[in-house]
Amino acid sequence: MLLLLLLLLLLLLLLVQLLQLLLLLLLLPLLLLLPLLLLLLLLLPPPPPPPPPPRLLLLLLLLLPLLLLLLPLLLLLLLLLLQLLLLLLLLLLLLLLLHHHHHHHHHHHHSQ
Repeated sequence: MLLLLLLLLLLLLLLVQLLQLLLLLLLLPLLLLLPLLLLLLLLLPPPPPPPPPPRLLLLLLLLLPLLLLLLPLLLLLLLLLLQLLLLLLLLLLLLLLLHHHHHHHHHHHHSQ
């Protein structure tokens, strides 16, 4: 029973790890794109003062990649926390297993 739980936990950990990897792979291009976007915005001449909408649009354009970046990062953080939790559970289960074995052996030794 405990071994089955251990196996399940390990599989979960593997899954979480894979998800983290995928997220990172998604984040990398975004991280590379963000400075480029900023550079573009800096290089572009500022819009003329009369029409204010473009400025707002620029802001939105700036916020969008940031949001795109933040969401995966938050997800990654959550996954890392989940991974930590799973590892702790795994550790506990292993300790339980070891404890179990010890106890059984002890009992055998004591009964003379």
